[in-house]
Amino acid sequence: MNAASTQQRPEITIIGAGWAGLAAAVTLAAQGYRINLIEAAPQAGGRARRISIGDIELDNGQHILLGAYQELLGLLKTLGLKEEDIFIRTRLNLKMHCMHGKGLHITVPKLGNPLHMLIALLAASGLSIAEKWKIIRCWTTMMQSGFKLDQDQTVTDYLDKQQQSERLVKLFWRPICVAALNTDIEKASMQAFLNVLNRSFADNRANSDMLLPRTGLDRVLPQPALDFIRQKGGKVSTGERLLKINTGPEGVTDIETTKGYHVVTHLILATPYQQTRKLLAPLGHHAAITTAMMTLEDEPITTLYMQFPRHIRLEGYMQGVCDGISQWFIDRRTCNQPGLIAAVISASGTHMQMDRETLTQAVIAEIEKIFPDWPQPSSTWLVREKRATFSCTPASGNIRPQPGNIGHNIWLAGDFVDTGLPATLEGAVASGLQCARQIITDTSIT
Repeated sequence: MNAASTQQRPEITIIGAGWAGLAAAVTLAAQGYRINLIEAAPQAGGRARRISIGDIELDNGQHILLGAYQELLGLLKTLGLKEEDIFIRTRLNLKMHCMHGKGLHITVPKLGNPLHMLIALLAASGLSIAEKWKIIRCWTTMMQSGFKLDQDQTVTDYLDKQQQSERLVKLFWRPICVAALNTDIEKASMQAFLNVLNRSFADNRANSDMLLPRTGLDRVLPQPALDFIRQKGGKVSTGERLLKINTGPEGVTDIETTKGYHVVTHLILATPYQQTRKLLAPLGHHAAITTAMMTLEDEPITTLYMQFPRHIRLEGYMQGVCDGISQWFIDRRTCNQPGLIAAVISASGTHMQMDRETLTQAVIAEIEKIFPDWPQPSSTWLVREKRATFSCTPASGNIRPQPGNIGHNIWLAGDFVDTGLPATLEGAVASGLQCARQIITDTSIT
């Protein structure tokens, strides 16, 4: 575009400085659009943010990113960040402990597709030859279908039809599904699970790599994004909550917030689905969307941080538990917090009925059994995100709205919109980028 067309670009108002809103804001700011970013919380990051508890800084949850997160990695390049400065990239190394019985260990080798998965499964320890071939047959069926179902179903139903044994489900399929979808297999969408498997394991071998942040989540995207937006002349307001959207015949006209009014011509709503529904419902223009979103449900993520002596560490940075309360243990030495181990419990379950002390002691008891040489932790911090993600069920596929323009110069972004992915950071970023790209196309002046 020439200089004249740059001057005519509209100001874009974005509500929500989570990863979806930040992705949209950065992409538009990079193209010369004026940004007005408004966030209700005191800090950016949404449900993937840095928190302070006493004198320690933690993340509100553990987010393991994958090499398949191409939209996020591309966004970091827009910010001028190098992957190696932000992440430790390591091949997938899946070590699953069992509280009762033998565990499982799978490492993805440096081979091309599809050999990397075949060799990884054949070389896995803890599985019999018959069990390995059962997984390989199931994987082959997925590949032959193009990772598509004629009709969605639960992961449990699909695996039953593929004759996957109870032990294989416990050791292999369930941990991967719950980690990917934050929804247990009895109600999780198989199509969403297939989408994740396809992107992560069926294409480029490097897509299955784990990307472990070298720092807190706020320094991965939120803080660099805010700095970039401000450098480009954008406005950022935190602690400001949107109360009302006003529209006219031509679309949105202005918004009312806790700090006043803003004239608006283009509005991106990058808020959690509960807030998005409440904001859209009074307009009367989007009844189908708001009614559908009423049926979405929430899933929690619980994280127990445990401080051990600095020399305590996990081989491979991350290990799982297939039949305990804990699901994953993650070594925070990657974030320059040696000896700090995070125990992650995804999705709903009996742990949500436990009080803080009972749950903490139950996780520590599992640590004692799996790592008997470890001492007791000197400190613990329990973080519960009760509305971490939506519940990714087969029904949710028909409920989630499409990202982008919904009319009246309003665009939707967020991890709940239908990007083909469950509620992941990559899905959130992809939704924000899609909104930004639509606006750039719609407002381009030739």
